Amino acid sequence: MRILISVAPTMYRETLAHIVRQNRPGDEVCLADPQALDREAPSFRPHLIVSNDNASEVRGVSVTSWVVIRYHDHLSASVFVDGQDTRLVQDIEIEDLLGVIEETQRLVVGGSS
Repeated sequence: MRILISVAPTMYRETLAHIVRQNRPGDEVCLADPQALDREAPSFRPHLIVSNDNASEVRGVSVTSWVVIRYHDHLSASVFVDGQDTRLVQDIEIEDLLGVIEETQRLVVGGSS
């Protein structure tokens, strides 16, 4: 599975990538500056994007899942998973993110994306 992490500051992005790689060694993880998300996403073709709410807009890319972390709202996150209603996760934790990754993996395998 391909996961694109595009959060700021850089330390947050790198830390999330490190944790995801430790917990999901078979997945491909790419990092992108939030302002470059629109340039990175089309070539990487992620199944899941993790971004800030101020990341650049992405057009023309089909993504199974998206997690938008809202720093201004006590690290709550909007979680968009293909075919489901958007859900809000208050004070998102690593376990929550890993759960979204697992959920996305099931969808990707089921749809063979």
